Amino acid sequence: MSERVSHHIHGKFFIIKLNDPKHLNSLTFADFVSIALLLNKANNIDSVLFTVLQSSGKYFSSGGKFTAVNELHVEENASEVDKVSKLVSAICSPNIFVANAFETHKKVLICCLNGPAVGLSASLVALCDIVYSKNDSVFLLFPFSNLGFVAEVGTSVTLTQKLGVNSANEHLIFSSPILFKELLGTMITKNYQLTDTDAFNMKVLEDLKQNVKGLYPKSIIGMKYLLHSQMREKLIKSQAMEANGTLPFWASGEPFKRFKQLQKGNRRHKL
Repeated sequence: MSERVSHHIHGKFFIIKLNDPKHLNSLTFADFVSIALLLNKANNIDSVLFTVLQSSGKYFSSGGKFTAVNELHVEENASEVDKVSKLVSAICSPNIFVANAFETHKKVLICCLNGPAVGLSASLVALCDIVYSKNDSVFLLFPFSNLGFVAEVGTSVTLTQKLGVNSANEHLIFSSPILFKELLGTMITKNYQLTDTDAFNMKVLEDLKQNVKGLYPKSIIGMKYLLHSQMREKLIKSQAMEANGTLPFWASGEPFKRFKQLQKGNRRHKL
Protein backbone atom coordinates (compact mmCIF):
# COMPACT_ATOMS: atom_id res chain seq x y z
CA MET A 1 0.00 0.00 0.00
CA SER A 2 1.07 3.60 -0.62
CA GLU A 3 2.51 5.72 2.21
CA ARG A 4 -0.04 8.35 1.22
CA VAL A 5 -2.93 6.04 2.15
CA SER A 6 -3.12 4.31 5.53
CA HIS A 7 -5.79 2.39 7.39
CA HIS A 8 -6.64 1.01 10.79
CA ILE A 9 -9.63 -0.61 12.50
CA HIS A 10 -11.20 1.05 15.51
CA GLY A 11 -14.01 -1.12 16.81
CA LYS A 12 -16.89 -0.94 14.33
CA PHE A 13 -15.01 1.57 12.19
CA PHE A 14 -12.59 0.86 9.33
CA ILE A 15 -10.67 4.11 8.90
CA ILE A 16 -8.89 5.03 5.65
CA LYS A 17 -6.72 8.14 5.86
CA LEU A 18 -4.87 10.31 3.32
CA ASN A 19 -1.47 11.21 4.76
CA ASP A 20 0.32 13.63 2.44
CA PRO A 21 -0.71 17.15 3.53
CA LYS A 22 2.58 18.60 2.23
CA HIS A 23 1.36 17.85 -1.31
CA LEU A 24 -2.32 18.60 -0.54
CA ASN A 25 -3.00 14.85 -0.47
CA SER A 26 -2.74 14.55 -4.25
CA LEU A 27 -2.97 10.93 -5.38
CA THR A 28 -1.61 8.64 -8.07
CA PHE A 29 -3.82 6.16 -9.91
CA ALA A 30 -2.25 3.45 -7.75
CA ASP A 31 -3.36 5.36 -4.64
CA PHE A 32 -6.96 5.34 -5.86
CA VAL A 33 -6.68 1.59 -6.46
CA SER A 34 -5.27 1.19 -2.92
CA ILE A 35 -8.35 2.93 -1.52
CA ALA A 36 -10.58 0.58 -3.52
CA LEU A 37 -8.70 -2.47 -2.21
CA LEU A 38 -9.15 -1.21 1.35
CA LEU A 39 -12.89 -0.85 0.76
CA ASN A 40 -12.98 -4.46 -0.38
CA LYS A 41 -11.02 -5.47 2.72
CA ALA A 42 -13.49 -3.64 4.99
CA ASN A 43 -16.37 -5.41 3.24
CA ASN A 44 -15.06 -8.77 4.42
CA ILE A 45 -14.76 -7.88 8.11
CA ASP A 46 -18.03 -8.76 9.83
CA SER A 47 -17.40 -6.58 12.88
CA VAL A 48 -17.03 -3.44 10.75
CA LEU A 49 -20.19 -1.39 10.18
CA PHE A 50 -18.72 1.90 8.93
CA THR A 51 -15.90 2.78 6.57
CA VAL A 52 -14.60 6.26 7.39
CA LEU A 53 -12.56 8.35 4.94
CA GLN A 54 -10.31 10.86 6.66
CA SER A 55 -7.61 13.20 5.44
CA SER A 56 -4.92 15.49 6.87
CA GLY A 57 -3.93 19.14 6.61
CA LYS A 58 -5.94 21.80 4.81
CA TYR A 59 -7.06 19.83 1.72
CA PHE A 60 -9.02 16.61 1.60
CA SER A 61 -7.28 15.99 -1.73
CA SER A 62 -6.21 18.19 -4.62
CA GLY A 63 -6.84 15.31 -7.04
CA GLY A 64 -4.48 13.39 -9.27
CA LYS A 65 -0.74 14.00 -9.20
CA PHE A 66 0.58 15.76 -12.30
CA THR A 67 3.50 13.33 -12.55
CA ALA A 68 1.15 10.33 -12.46
CA VAL A 69 -0.91 11.75 -15.33
CA ASN A 70 2.13 12.72 -17.41
CA GLU A 71 3.48 9.16 -17.15
CA LEU A 72 0.43 7.89 -19.03
CA HIS A 73 1.12 9.96 -22.13
CA VAL A 74 1.78 7.80 -25.20
CA GLU A 75 4.39 8.72 -27.79
CA GLU A 76 3.04 10.52 -30.86
CA ASN A 77 4.37 7.83 -33.21
CA ALA A 78 2.72 4.99 -31.26
CA SER A 79 0.16 2.92 -33.13
CA GLU A 80 -3.52 3.47 -32.39
CA VAL A 81 -3.74 -0.03 -30.92
CA ASP A 82 -0.83 0.63 -28.53
CA LYS A 83 -2.23 4.03 -27.57
CA VAL A 84 -5.75 2.80 -26.83
CA SER A 85 -4.51 -0.36 -25.09
CA LYS A 86 -2.35 1.67 -22.71
CA LEU A 87 -5.15 4.13 -21.93
CA VAL A 88 -7.72 1.39 -21.34
CA SER A 89 -5.30 -0.27 -18.92
CA ALA A 90 -4.12 2.91 -17.20
CA ILE A 91 -7.32 4.99 -17.04
CA CYS A 92 -10.50 3.09 -17.88
CA SER A 93 -9.79 -0.06 -15.87
CA PRO A 94 -8.76 1.73 -12.64
CA ASN A 95 -11.72 4.13 -12.95
CA ILE A 96 -14.16 1.22 -13.24
CA PHE A 97 -12.45 -0.74 -10.46
CA VAL A 98 -12.51 2.20 -8.02
CA ALA A 99 -16.06 3.23 -8.88
CA ASN A 100 -17.27 -0.34 -8.50
CA ALA A 101 -15.60 -0.68 -5.08
CA PHE A 102 -17.54 2.34 -3.82
CA GLU A 103 -20.80 1.46 -5.57
CA THR A 104 -20.92 -2.08 -4.19
CA HIS A 105 -19.55 -1.30 -0.72
CA LYS A 106 -21.73 -2.91 1.95
CA LYS A 107 -20.69 -0.78 4.91
CA VAL A 108 -21.88 2.77 5.56
CA LEU A 109 -19.39 5.15 3.90
CA ILE A 110 -18.58 8.23 5.97
CA CYS A 111 -16.46 11.09 4.61
CA CYS A 112 -14.74 13.55 6.97
CA LEU A 113 -14.35 16.46 4.55
CA ASN A 114 -11.61 18.58 6.11
CA GLY A 115 -11.07 20.84 3.09
CA PRO A 116 -11.44 21.13 -0.68
CA ALA A 117 -11.59 18.01 -2.85
CA VAL A 118 -10.76 18.16 -6.56
CA GLY A 119 -11.24 15.86 -9.54
CA LEU A 120 -11.36 12.12 -8.92
CA SER A 121 -10.96 12.75 -5.19
CA ALA A 122 -14.12 14.86 -5.24
CA SER A 123 -15.81 11.98 -7.07
CA LEU A 124 -15.04 9.72 -4.10
CA VAL A 125 -16.61 12.23 -1.71
CA ALA A 126 -19.76 12.25 -3.85
CA LEU A 127 -19.92 8.44 -3.63
CA CYS A 128 -20.05 8.46 0.18
CA ASP A 129 -23.29 7.92 2.10
CA ILE A 130 -22.76 10.61 4.75
CA VAL A 131 -20.42 13.61 4.54
CA TYR A 132 -19.39 15.83 7.46
CA SER A 133 -17.46 19.07 6.93
CA LYS A 134 -14.77 20.58 9.14
CA ASN A 135 -16.03 24.11 8.41
CA ASP A 136 -17.60 26.21 5.66
CA SER A 137 -14.35 26.63 3.67
CA VAL A 138 -14.77 23.24 1.99
CA PHE A 139 -15.74 22.89 -1.66
CA LEU A 140 -15.81 20.28 -4.40
CA LEU A 141 -14.43 20.87 -7.88
CA PHE A 142 -14.89 18.61 -10.90
CA PRO A 143 -12.66 20.31 -13.53
CA PHE A 144 -13.13 17.65 -16.19
CA SER A 145 -14.15 20.01 -19.02
CA ASN A 146 -11.32 22.39 -18.11
CA LEU A 147 -8.88 19.47 -18.41
CA GLY A 148 -10.24 18.16 -21.68
CA PHE A 149 -12.30 15.08 -20.80
CA VAL A 150 -15.72 14.15 -19.38
CA ALA A 151 -17.30 12.96 -16.11
CA GLU A 152 -15.67 9.94 -14.49
CA VAL A 153 -16.06 7.67 -11.43
CA GLY A 154 -19.83 8.02 -11.18
CA THR A 155 -20.15 11.81 -11.16
CA SER A 156 -22.66 11.79 -14.02
CA VAL A 157 -24.98 10.01 -11.55
CA THR A 158 -23.96 11.18 -8.07
CA LEU A 159 -24.15 14.90 -8.82
CA THR A 160 -27.49 14.74 -10.62
CA GLN A 161 -28.92 12.62 -7.80
CA LYS A 162 -27.58 14.72 -4.93
CA LEU A 163 -27.47 18.27 -6.33
CA GLY A 164 -30.23 18.03 -8.92
CA VAL A 165 -29.94 17.90 -12.70
CA ASN A 166 -29.68 21.64 -13.39
CA SER A 167 -27.00 22.29 -10.78
CA ALA A 168 -25.02 19.23 -11.88
CA ASN A 169 -25.23 20.44 -15.48
CA GLU A 170 -23.82 23.83 -14.53
CA HIS A 171 -20.95 22.57 -12.38
CA LEU A 172 -19.87 19.74 -14.69
CA ILE A 173 -20.21 21.65 -17.95
CA PHE A 174 -18.51 24.84 -16.72
CA SER A 175 -16.05 23.18 -14.28
CA SER A 176 -17.22 25.54 -11.54
CA PRO A 177 -16.68 24.84 -7.82
CA ILE A 178 -19.54 23.58 -5.66
CA LEU A 179 -19.34 25.76 -2.58
CA PHE A 180 -20.32 24.90 0.99
CA LYS A 181 -23.64 26.74 0.85
CA GLU A 182 -24.82 24.43 -1.94
CA LEU A 183 -23.29 21.29 -0.44
CA LEU A 184 -24.97 21.75 2.95
CA GLY A 185 -28.19 19.77 2.92
CA THR A 186 -27.51 18.16 -0.45
CA MET A 187 -24.26 16.33 0.26
CA ILE A 188 -22.99 17.60 3.61
CA THR A 189 -25.21 16.71 6.56
CA LYS A 190 -23.34 18.51 9.36
CA ASN A 191 -20.79 21.31 9.65
CA TYR A 192 -18.50 20.93 12.68
CA GLN A 193 -17.14 24.51 12.46
CA LEU A 194 -13.65 23.47 13.54
CA THR A 195 -10.22 24.61 12.36
CA ASP A 196 -7.96 21.70 13.28
CA THR A 197 -8.22 18.60 11.09
CA ASP A 198 -7.07 16.11 13.73
CA ALA A 199 -9.61 17.48 16.21
CA PHE A 200 -12.29 17.28 13.51
CA ASN A 201 -11.49 13.65 12.69
CA MET A 202 -11.56 12.69 16.38
CA LYS A 203 -14.82 14.54 17.04
CA VAL A 204 -16.58 12.84 14.12
CA LEU A 205 -15.46 9.44 15.37
CA GLU A 206 -16.63 10.26 18.92
CA ASP A 207 -20.05 11.30 17.61
CA LEU A 208 -20.34 8.17 15.48
CA LYS A 209 -19.59 6.00 18.51
CA GLN A 210 -22.39 7.72 20.41
CA ASN A 211 -24.84 7.55 17.49
CA VAL A 212 -24.34 3.82 16.97
CA LYS A 213 -24.99 2.87 20.60
CA GLY A 214 -27.98 0.56 20.98
CA LEU A 215 -28.48 0.11 17.23
CA TYR A 216 -28.82 -3.37 15.75
CA PRO A 217 -25.79 -3.98 13.47
CA LYS A 218 -27.71 -5.95 10.85
CA SER A 219 -30.29 -3.16 10.60
CA ILE A 220 -27.54 -0.66 9.81
CA ILE A 221 -26.17 -2.78 6.96
CA GLY A 222 -29.68 -3.61 5.73
CA MET A 223 -30.66 0.07 5.77
CA LYS A 224 -27.60 0.97 3.71
CA TYR A 225 -28.52 -1.69 1.15
CA LEU A 226 -32.10 -0.44 0.76
CA LEU A 227 -31.29 3.27 0.68
CA HIS A 228 -28.52 2.78 -1.86
CA SER A 229 -30.26 0.22 -4.11
CA GLN A 230 -31.64 2.58 -6.77
CA MET A 231 -28.49 4.67 -7.05
CA ARG A 232 -26.35 1.51 -7.11
CA GLU A 233 -28.11 0.31 -10.26
CA LYS A 234 -27.62 3.67 -11.97
CA LEU A 235 -23.97 3.85 -10.95
CA ILE A 236 -23.19 0.37 -12.24
CA LYS A 237 -24.79 1.23 -15.59
CA SER A 238 -22.82 4.48 -15.74
CA GLN A 239 -19.44 2.73 -15.45
CA ALA A 240 -19.28 1.58 -19.06
CA MET A 241 -20.73 4.85 -20.38
CA GLU A 242 -18.26 7.02 -18.48
CA ALA A 243 -15.25 4.83 -19.28
CA ASN A 244 -16.06 4.65 -22.98
CA GLY A 245 -17.06 8.30 -23.01
CA THR A 246 -13.78 9.57 -21.59
CA LEU A 247 -11.44 7.29 -23.58
CA PRO A 248 -11.54 9.23 -26.90
CA PHE A 249 -10.64 12.44 -25.09
CA TRP A 250 -7.56 10.90 -23.50
CA ALA A 251 -6.63 9.25 -26.81
CA SER A 252 -6.73 12.67 -28.49
CA GLY A 253 -3.99 13.89 -26.13
CA GLU A 254 -5.91 16.99 -25.06
CA PRO A 255 -6.01 16.15 -21.31
CA PHE A 256 -2.24 15.63 -21.22
CA LYS A 257 -1.67 19.01 -22.86
CA ARG A 258 -3.97 20.72 -20.37
CA PHE A 259 -2.47 19.00 -17.33
CA LYS A 260 0.97 20.27 -18.42
CA GLN A 261 -0.46 23.79 -18.78
CA LEU A 262 -1.88 23.51 -15.27
CA GLN A 263 1.44 22.25 -13.93
CA LYS A 264 3.31 25.20 -15.51
CA GLY A 265 0.76 27.73 -14.29
CA ASN A 266 -0.55 28.53 -17.78
CA ARG A 267 -4.00 27.17 -16.92
CA ARG A 268 -6.03 27.59 -13.75
CA HIS A 269 -9.05 25.98 -12.15
CA LYS A 270 -12.12 28.09 -11.47
CA LEU A 271 -11.81 28.56 -7.71
